Amino acid sequence: MSRRTEIEVGVTVLVALGVVLWGVTWLKDMRLSSRVNVWHVRFPQTGGLGTSDPVQVNGIPKGAVNQIELQGNRVLVDVGLATDVKLSTNSRIAIRNVGLMGEKVIAVDLGEPGPPRAPRDTIEGTYELGIPEVVAGLGGTFTAVDNLTTQLAAIASDVHHSGDLHAALVNLHETSTELRDAVQENRKVLKETLADAQVASRAARELTAGRADQYHRLIDATERTTHHLELLSARLDTLSATAQSLGNRLDHGDGTAAHLINDRQLYDESRTTLKTMRDLLEDIKAHPRKYINVHVF
Repeated sequence: MSRRTEIEVGVTVLVALGVVLWGVTWLKDMRLSSRVNVWHVRFPQTGGLGTSDPVQVNGIPKGAVNQIELQGNRVLVDVGLATDVKLSTNSRIAIRNVGLMGEKVIAVDLGEPGPPRAPRDTIEGTYELGIPEVVAGLGGTFTAVDNLTTQLAAIASDVHHSGDLHAALVNLHETSTELRDAVQENRKVLKETLADAQVASRAARELTAGRADQYHRLIDATERTTHHLELLSARLDTLSATAQSLGNRLDHGDGTAAHLINDRQLYDESRTTLKTMRDLLEDIKAHPRKYINVHVF
């Protein structure tokens, strides 16, 4: 067989194999498309999810990702699920990592039965962080730990060279020893103090036992006394205000009493009149006939 014939046979076989593979894939897709429902799920991000990635329902493969498109700041994913999968409002859909290399699947957790969803509904999905995202987030933590380690090493070096740490430990040891000795020396006193406190507490309890009624009466009497004192205080305030008003009227008023108090001339004339009347009375007592004449007819 010539070389040209071999090439033609090989090309023919490759073409035939390609046609067979294409036909099988087309038939498979057509059969799958006739037996699945397409659900629209919106995610904040997909993290490398691709079309034809599997969809698992409670861990069982039940479909694949049909289409992924950007919708605003969200990602809309068309998910093809077998027709025997019934989604409800309690179902949860998430993008989940299933391997150490960050393989993504769409995980459907059916949850408890609830009101059913329709394929035209747009379901809000969640994105679960996987190992790659966690490791990437640890980068800042590692940097902070490294900086903290460097700072602690510098502090330890300074303390070691200055000797402050050793002196602090020695002082702490001496203080601890003195405290222990003081407690041992005063242990008897502490026990006696606690015993006295216990006796005093017992005596107070015995003193108050059975006298609840007396205490209640004492409290009631105290409340009544307090009320009376409040009334007396209010009356004293009123009396003080009245006296103040009277004083103001005497100091600045136009009445007789105010004139008597504030007018010096009137005061002097009043004293003169009183003295004259006193002298007149004394003279009447001394010479009554001078003022009283009795005639008998």
